Amino acid sequence: MTFWLSSVKICFADNTIATDPWQQSEGVTEDTLMPAWLEDTQSSLSETITEVSSNIDEFLSLSDLEDPVLNKSYLRIRLQPIYSHREYFEFDSSISLRMDLPHTEKNWKLIFETDPGDFESLEDKERGLVETTRTDNRGAIGGVRLESRKFGEWYADFDIGLKLRLPLDPFTRAQFRRTDKLGEGWTSLLRQELFFYHSKGPGSLTSVDLYYALEPAELTILRIGSSAQFLDEDDNWQFVNLAEIYDRVSSRNLFTYSIGTSANSRPNLAAENAWISFSWQRRLHKNWLFMKLTPSLNFQKEHDYKVNPGIQAEIELYFTQNRQINKLYRSIPKP
Repeated sequence: MTFWLSSVKICFADNTIATDPWQQSEGVTEDTLMPAWLEDTQSSLSETITEVSSNIDEFLSLSDLEDPVLNKSYLRIRLQPIYSHREYFEFDSSISLRMDLPHTEKNWKLIFETDPGDFESLEDKERGLVETTRTDNRGAIGGVRLESRKFGEWYADFDIGLKLRLPLDPFTRAQFRRTDKLGEGWTSLLRQELFFYHSKGPGSLTSVDLYYALEPAELTILRIGSSAQFLDEDDNWQFVNLAEIYDRVSSRNLFTYSIGTSANSRPNLAAENAWISFSWQRRLHKNWLFMKLTPSLNFQKEHDYKVNPGIQAEIELYFTQNRQINKLYRSIPKP
């Protein structure tokens, strides 16, 4: 068994909240068996987070805050046990804090992250899995971000900063993205990420995703994606092809069906894994307690492509006063 507890992750980012069709079409029902002490703890901690974030916002804005603006900071606690038949049981947990600074400059943001995912495997990124084996990836980074700069039909974010360890490790990152409406109801999303760390060298990630609404309200969405990642540290290309269906069956439940393959270019181009998975995400209580269960079948090269059944569980708790967390919402990108 392995156990990791990541340190706090803080990022200063935008306040966008998507519109969920289920919020418009049915009332919200809640569980009533939640212990009173947990409700009180959630409320108290949420209030503290908002107060601290507002004080930081006031300090960094260097001006009197005359206009009241909702502060949407939050703290997240995630517990994630993973089991597979041919591997060890693993348990990962993390604590992350997102601080909203509504009075700072619109485009420049401060960032502070623990465990940046730039050098994680492409399959883990695309499937939303937790990497618990590469401890050299862990470590906080801090810097600044120039957000949502427009170049023609492309939007771009630029980061520059330091990995906070000795010796200090400078890094820079850039992400470009564009969305286009295609014929017959399809939408495409193109992303290009470039990153460089002084200790590891450069890397890149290119992805193309196609989206299609299987019904008009976009409660059932098909996503087909292809992506490629190159890490100079490993001198290796990684490739992932997948298809997913997001099925929002109610305001409290989301089903995701996934099938895909991954491959590496070294030592010879070969498939690393093929998988079939199903995930059930449920909002357990209000907008701050969520559950996810993901059983899967994997056919991995390291196990001679023999079937490897497994299951991943996830519990997430959010502590926030003003932000409406919606872990179940899925949408088609808009140009």
